Amino acid sequence: MSSNSEFYPKLRNLEPVRIVVDGSEAIALKDPLQLQDRMLCVRREALPILALLDGNHSLRDIQAELTQRTGRIVFSDDIRAIVDQLDEACLLEGDRFREAFRVKVAEYRRRPFRPSSHAGISYHSDPQALRSELDSYFAGPSGPGLPEFNSDAARPVGLIAPHIDIRAGGACFAHAYHALAAGPPADVYVIFGTGHAGVEGMFSATTLDFETPFGRVETDRDLIDALGRAFGEDPAAEEILHATEHVIEFQIIFLQYLFAGRHRFTIVPVLCSLSHVIFSGDPLLNGRREHFDRFCSAMRDACRSRSVCFIASADLDHIGPRYGDPFVPHKGTVASSLQQDSELLSCLERLDVDGFIRGIARDDDARRVCGFSPIVTMLHCMEASRGRVLSLDFAHVDDRSSFVCFASMIFH
Repeated sequence: MSSNSEFYPKLRNLEPVRIVVDGSEAIALKDPLQLQDRMLCVRREALPILALLDGNHSLRDIQAELTQRTGRIVFSDDIRAIVDQLDEACLLEGDRFREAFRVKVAEYRRRPFRPSSHAGISYHSDPQALRSELDSYFAGPSGPGLPEFNSDAARPVGLIAPHIDIRAGGACFAHAYHALAAGPPADVYVIFGTGHAGVEGMFSATTLDFETPFGRVETDRDLIDALGRAFGEDPAAEEILHATEHVIEFQIIFLQYLFAGRHRFTIVPVLCSLSHVIFSGDPLLNGRREHFDRFCSAMRDACRSRSVCFIASADLDHIGPRYGDPFVPHKGTVASSLQQDSELLSCLERLDVDGFIRGIARDDDARRVCGFSPIVTMLHCMEASRGRVLSLDFAHVDDRSSFVCFASMIFH
């Protein structure tokens, strides 16, 4: 890292996690790419420095800003020490990170398959115990009942299912896959999931097969090759992002639960990361919008001669202190979020994707609808005539009443 005071450090997309070390509060910086074996921890007092590591502030700027805020001299050596730590841990954009990323990608691509990353954490690692666990979500008091295969002649072309921890949203998952099982199965399931680590190129597939306790699912490399030819770019350029991301894995578990031994299928896993602002008409964002449109057009072309169903692995609102809100939510907060989500979902039932985008943009995504990317991408790729909401629910995620909303929908 440069020691030049005009160096403009930029922190990568990380998840801060509050921890207690020797009785004092600290912040662990969780790297979704796991480029290092251990998480770096910093003092809580370092948060104002981290907030200014946006690539727009030099070390000198950060020193001046913090000195002005605190009314006392903040020494540049203290700032540089923190920045050096971050760089050594590959948490800053720059040469060190790029080299670690290159090595990690090469290591990932040498694998014969993408192993399960959440078995034993979010669901049972034993296949029989896992099947019993999933049965309980379907047959439980909030579930839709066990799957009824081929009970509906209409072929599903799209599905929205949560990506919250399965044990928190199991019944909502079950409603989605109960509806999917009712219709004729597809040969290929294109699964769009939120790229929580961010995807620089907006989309990234992976060519690796996925392994879970139920066995291995084949990734459709022929379709991904066709996508690449139509798109004119490598659609798996950032596939390392799939290594620890759970959003695709959770949907595969349920597809295997339904179809293993009953119907052979392949998958196309795609992580998505985009903002509602690319649809705002801002000329400065025309390039991003054109990139989005070109990808969706390429996906439609690649899927044209195949029996395909799209799945959006998507959660909705993220509310409360855990997500940066200055208040502790209460029952009224939850009710308000669910009402606003219901209005968004009604747009999707009408296939009004523009209305859905406007609903998100109205408050500049203040409710952090993290499923925006896969939902909007799916709506631009699939050809549906109607949608139907199956379930809308929420779950608390910490002891300060922070919560996540999620839903399931089917499209025909």
